[in-house]
Amino acid sequence: MIDSRAKGVRGEYTVRDMLREYTGYQFERIPASGALVYLKGDLYVPHQKNRFCIEVKSYKESPLSDKIFTQEKTNNLINWWRKLLLQAKHMEQEPMLFFKYNRSKIFIVTAIKPKKVKFLYISWLNCYVSLAEEWLTEENEEFLYGV
Repeated sequence: MIDSRAKGVRGEYTVRDMLREYTGYQFERIPASGALVYLKGDLYVPHQKNRFCIEVKSYKESPLSDKIFTQEKTNNLINWWRKLLLQAKHMEQEPMLFFKYNRSKIFIVTAIKPKKVKFLYISWLNCYVSLAEEWLTEENEEFLYGV
């Protein structure tokens, strides 16, 4: 049986390492997995003004299927994104979601329209989905304020 918590932690470490590689910043997991009042999300750069509230999700199946149109209350991507929007607003940050499903590449969801990479736009959520590695390589967005 798969331990979903362990799977989630592995996903957070994978994205943390990816962000470290592509940005040069020392991203860390948020203690207590975002349960702290003064920090939300899953990853951040300690002692810095972080631009993004970053969530990481690892799941068995892709949330990008035709069900996104018909199962609005149960679709994971919709639920993850809406929850992240609230957390990011509370923290005065921008939302950034990384997700992967079994044996998939890592995807990124942002409210920022990509300029250089392929994306899928989900109009009713006002978000853009891209392959994370391509986005991190090509888009050159700054992750910290004042840098």
